[in-house]
Amino acid sequence: MFNKLLSQLFQKPESSTPNIYYFEESRQGVDSEKEVENQQADTNRNINPNINNNTNHDGLMFYSFEDEYQQNFYDYLLGESNRVESPNDHELSQLISSKIQSLLKNPKLILDVLPILPLSLTKIIEQINNQEFDTEALIQLIQQEPAIAAKVIELANSVYYNRNNKEITDLKSAFLLLGANGLSEGVINGFVNKLVPNSTIYFRQYGQKIWQHSLSTGITAKALVAKSSIKASAAQAYFIGLICNLGDLVIYQLLTDAFAIVHPDCQPNSTLFKNLMAKESKKLTYFIAKHWNFPDSILDALALQAKVKRAALLPTLHHKMPLACYVYEAKIISQLELRLAHSAIDDEYIKEVSTSLLFTEEANNRLQQVLADKGLEKT
Repeated sequence: MFNKLLSQLFQKPESSTPNIYYFEESRQGVDSEKEVENQQADTNRNINPNINNNTNHDGLMFYSFEDEYQQNFYDYLLGESNRVESPNDHELSQLISSKIQSLLKNPKLILDVLPILPLSLTKIIEQINNQEFDTEALIQLIQQEPAIAAKVIELANSVYYNRNNKEITDLKSAFLLLGANGLSEGVINGFVNKLVPNSTIYFRQYGQKIWQHSLSTGITAKALVAKSSIKASAAQAYFIGLICNLGDLVIYQLLTDAFAIVHPDCQPNSTLFKNLMAKESKKLTYFIAKHWNFPDSILDALALQAKVKRAALLPTLHHKMPLACYVYEAKIISQLELRLAHSAIDDEYIKEVSTSLLFTEEANNRLQQVLADKGLEKT
């Protein structure tokens, strides 16, 4: 997707263009980063005075359990970083990281290369809270997007929706089975899935993991909101949950395209790359959503994902932005669920996730359901 852009970048010296990668501090309900970090530091010290003793398998120090948790997820996503990198590997990682950083400081270059938002998805966004949208008109729009139509039919044939195991082959039958919300989910899935890196087999597994995380976050966000006092927003929660990891998909695509240009044998598991994704992905997601003219309600929720670095702030923000907070918790649960499917996790660690990273009753109940589904004892 970004090969041409990166080819130009790696052939030319870095531009002296001013840094225009600002972020909107004024989004409703979101404090400045400095204030957020100061509040979290006080909270962490009150909860756990030994929090600074957290380390990972490489002996790296973590500021909080949440930092450790996020690093552990990136280890699952991209593979554990090498304890000792050769000078050449480290130099290559620094080169790629610096070039991509320069792109992220001018996000317009990236946004201009992204696919155009299809009319079908624009219609979904406009009508996502409208129970009376024109289904026939929507189906006609979807038919103009073959890849998205295929994803809708795939969803209709999934075990989750198709309990009778009767094959669905057309969009009208898919709608009768899925309903309005299910049809919306299929359209959204179809478009977002088009952004999943489709490179060589060597890298494809990593892109698929990011996609699974996006899908799981959407499903979990929908489930949390459906059990809450704002259950009418469940469809919107699914949408926000699904797209809140778009920045990870785009940055990963940038990485894989860069490897193809400079060194096809390098792996995207260095600590530099993980830090790059952790630092920039949520802000990039916000810019993508703004570029596509998403409604303010969605932009506000995505802004919270980017600005709030610590789950301990959720109780304060929940009464102002409950939907955004449920999405934040859904991301945490999704990360744990995917890791549990990959390897065993200590009971005390899971208990710490419940205590430190989840706030609402709905989120903790969902966590217990995930554990029960995997045959694990409740924490």
